[in-house]
Amino acid sequence: MNDTIETREIPNGIENVPGLKHHDLNVCGGPMSVYEAGEKGRPIVVLLHGAMYDESRFIWDQLFPFLSRDYHVFALDSPRHGKSRPWEGYLDRARLMDILHNTFIQLGLENFSLVGLSMGGSLSIEYASLHPDKVKSMVLFEPGGLTEKVDSQFLVWLYIKMPGMLRLLSRKYIKKDHAAIRKLLESIYVGGSKPTDPDRLTSILEDEIKGRYKYGENDMDDWQLSCIGPFRLKWNLLDRIPLIKCPTLWLRGADSVLVKQFEIDRAVKLAIDSGTKAELEVIQNAGHILPLERPEQANLAVKAFLDDAIR
Repeated sequence: MNDTIETREIPNGIENVPGLKHHDLNVCGGPMSVYEAGEKGRPIVVLLHGAMYDESRFIWDQLFPFLSRDYHVFALDSPRHGKSRPWEGYLDRARLMDILHNTFIQLGLENFSLVGLSMGGSLSIEYASLHPDKVKSMVLFEPGGLTEKVDSQFLVWLYIKMPGMLRLLSRKYIKKDHAAIRKLLESIYVGGSKPTDPDRLTSILEDEIKGRYKYGENDMDDWQLSCIGPFRLKWNLLDRIPLIKCPTLWLRGADSVLVKQFEIDRAVKLAIDSGTKAELEVIQNAGHILPLERPEQANLAVKAFLDDAIR
């Protein structure tokens, strides 16, 4: 384990949290980047980000500093994201579960809460179903894998099967300057929300684009690609939800187009019907990147739930 203390003067964001540690781990033959902050001895919270061009510094820009005041927080860069690169081979569900589990072992994490967004929420669901003794509670921001098919299923499948299409975005984005990437960033905010610090977030997004391009990675994660069939998804996580044993908060941005309201309603009902304490909160004027679009509401919702669930 190679640990360094981050000391750069960056306004807000993960990298400016007092006492921040950054861990460079070797896990299952590849690099894992982990950010750690907060007082040891406090309840542990682990944050898992989304797919494609996401990383810990991006989506947890506001939530990580906020939670670190009261919790012992860890934010992982999933393989082929952030500083967790390069990785060889196919990173399917089983391999990601093995990597996550061994990362937690190296960090000495025995009992903790999981907070995940999109792919990170899905990984949280699967991990909690496999290791119910380790996960005390969960917060899920619009996890993927809750449905049998996606919009324009056949066209999506056709797109990923066409030669060269899986690296089309990185080849396109790498040519854009800072101003163009900032416009791209602002375009994913909905409901009148705006980036808290657009230049910092743009720089992080640029780093992620450069990383994908440098290492020849696909725009989409193997986790996503593995489930896309021509007419239906090859798998979903609906069978894993009844195996969750911990209290869970599900969060959705009311204007999201990626995870439908009926999908998350069904998932919450599955959890409740299985005897798990689960609740859903929908935040208005926000979409899929809810922790960035409405950070104040998201931060308070997460903290209130964690305070009640694990203290």
